[in-house]
Amino acid sequence: MACVNQQSFKLTRENWLEDHPKFKEIQSLGYFNEKSSLARAVITVYLDLCENKHWFGVCIRPCESLKLVYITGKRTKKSQLDVVVPLTIDTALTVEEIQDILQEVNRCEQEGEDAEMESSCAGSRVTVAFCETDSTVVYYDFFQGLVPPDPPDEEEEEEEQVKSVRKKVRQKKEKTHSKLAD
Repeated sequence: MACVNQQSFKLTRENWLEDHPKFKEIQSLGYFNEKSSLARAVITVYLDLCENKHWFGVCIRPCESLKLVYITGKRTKKSQLDVVVPLTIDTALTVEEIQDILQEVNRCEQEGEDAEMESSCAGSRVTVAFCETDSTVVYYDFFQGLVPPDPPDEEEEEEEQVKSVRKKVRQKKEKTHSKLAD
């Protein structure tokens, strides 16, 4: 029998994430030399989108002007390309910083589209993913400018009508009770 020399590399709970190929790709961009927690947030969001949310065509892209990476992908096979910017939970953002992120990421994505001839990006929406150290991810959608709300569902309209009728009935009862008290 031939003996095969196998080196066993033991993955542990502490090192599995750092040995992931995408984590190495993220670090190779050079933005996270002093911010390892941000690199961990990026890989956590990437894995959440791929494994938990089952997005399609998930890619990690650099944004040189922000010195950050963002993630693109599709929620369904036929949906538009969505843009997600991973940040750590302790990142404090001002309104101006959010606007800068929206503008710069959209600009980076448009430059990438010109190079790749792909024009399926949503454009005005950027999702910011805030990642906690325990791998909890909270997603917030940000839009450029004001966005009108979605129209109410028929059930919501019926509910509002029922509430309106109940309110009128209560008001009549209150008037009747106040007249009797006088």
